[in-house]
Amino acid sequence: MINRRIAAVVLRIASALGGLGTMSLIPVSLAADNTPIVLGAVLPLTGDAAHWGIPVRNGAELAVDEINAAGGLGGRTLKLVVEDDRCQPAEGVAAFDKILASPSPTLPAILGAVCSGVTLAMAAQAEAHKVALISPASTSPKVTDAGDFVFRVIPSGDLRGKIFAEFLYQQRGLRKIAVLHIDNEGGVGGSNAFKAEFTQLGGTIVFQEKYPPGASDLRAQLAKIKATDADGIMVGSYPPDTIVVLRQARELGLSQPLFVQTEAVQNPEVLREVGAAANGVHYILAAAAAGAAPDRFVRAYEAKFGHKPELFAAEGYDVVRLIADAVTVHAGETVTGSDIRDFLYRVRDYAGASGTITFDRNGDVIKPYAIRTIEAGAPKTVLVK
Repeated sequence: MINRRIAAVVLRIASALGGLGTMSLIPVSLAADNTPIVLGAVLPLTGDAAHWGIPVRNGAELAVDEINAAGGLGGRTLKLVVEDDRCQPAEGVAAFDKILASPSPTLPAILGAVCSGVTLAMAAQAEAHKVALISPASTSPKVTDAGDFVFRVIPSGDLRGKIFAEFLYQQRGLRKIAVLHIDNEGGVGGSNAFKAEFTQLGGTIVFQEKYPPGASDLRAQLAKIKATDADGIMVGSYPPDTIVVLRQARELGLSQPLFVQTEAVQNPEVLREVGAAANGVHYILAAAAAGAAPDRFVRAYEAKFGHKPELFAAEGYDVVRLIADAVTVHAGETVTGSDIRDFLYRVRDYAGASGTITFDRNGDVIKPYAIRTIEAGAPKTVLVK
């Protein structure tokens, strides 16, 4: 954990210079009490990433319901409080502060965020206040060194970029790629990891351009790509702009195949909106989990919400369960953020709803990725690695 400890020192200094204030979180006692214990979450419930944030909240709510039905934490009810960050780093920081300032007993752990930029923005606060911050969906490679209290239950974008680049170069035989991605931490980090691996393999990036979140017209960028000799297009997009890319690529008659380096293509709204334009598109995401724990989660989720779990619902569920387990081992004691952090570093082969979880010395989880494609409007797995 040497690198993360160095990063933690830097982040604490940055926090002091940035004026985070003198607020500190009081460790929570699990002594018998009727007062609910608050577990805070910072997620995008509105905005471009709400498609991912709402399922995380749903999975977390299911976990809280189950924990309370089984007697709570040390006999105390667990209460989930979710703040909307809208995938905006500044709003995530404000949400973090709001949770820590709660007058209710609050656990020194936070579920969040989904967007990498928000997770990275909150990392300094997590380090300064010794609060375990566990992301269900942030993939930016920068999260690896964000701090000693920062964890995630989804693999790093470094691994994602490497696997996707190998697939395009080795499996599809592509040599010239155009890169188009959203301009945020996830988009930049993912595309950089992809480009580094693809060029190392011997490929060439013939075009690269970014676009701002919320972009609704990408015809100019796509027209430039059409004019290149690229034999494939790597896109790093969120659900709303994935709709824009797929529709406008079809409208302009692009012949190059599309490869999307996020889970966005599989989003039900994307598939409904673009229809046949999604057919043939390849994309990469964490491989679906299998086994007793995922099966139980799916049944419970369907019973509560009336439909199958969406992407990242299982990750939200697992984060809450892991925090609860970390707290439970200290039943009757005062629980600090350091206690939760140390517990997480010891987690090995945890059978989660999202798959088997083991955290490495950087707080990263290693899980397999799946490459999928859309055939006749439905996802089909091509490769698991």
